[in-house]
Amino acid sequence: MKRGYFVLIGGAAIFVVGIVLTVIWALPIASKLQQETSIVQGANLAAGQSQTVALQVDDVAEALSIVVSANNDEPLNAVLIDPNGVQGINATFTGANAMSAEPTVAGTYRVIVTNQGDSPTQIDVVFGHIPGVGSDVDGSMFAGIAAGAATVVAGLVVMIVGVVIVVIDRRK
Repeated sequence: MKRGYFVLIGGAAIFVVGIVLTVIWALPIASKLQQETSIVQGANLAAGQSQTVALQVDDVAEALSIVVSANNDEPLNAVLIDPNGVQGINATFTGANAMSAEPTVAGTYRVIVTNQGDSPTQIDVVFGHIPGVGSDVDGSMFAGIAAGAATVVAGLVVMIVGVVIVVIDRRK
């Protein structure tokens, strides 16, 4: 077997290792996002209509993130209400907005998004503990994903070099 094929096989092996590293590190982040976040996609809101998104919060040490986006520039209002009925955030905006709040008590928190415009709109809402967002960003959480992605790129580069070597060897 010629040297170019060995380089290709090595590059493929590095590429596969990179994919495995990325998946292994990304699964806990995806799991946390799924368990500690409520997501609403493509909710249609007529003028004056509201959408409520609820989230059970057990860990008050982590900040709550609220991301709301709309498909047009109708004015929206987002209100965060804690389990005691106390209003924490009341923001009016157009387009998209990201907010955060520190939970004070465990329980069910609600975000109520209201279309204050005259035309219908479609909204997406992400509400909860979003990994890597907030004041306590843990960079090591994403280090494994970055290492996996770098390994994938290295594998691709090695495979390209292998193809070049195979082509050069065939011309001899």
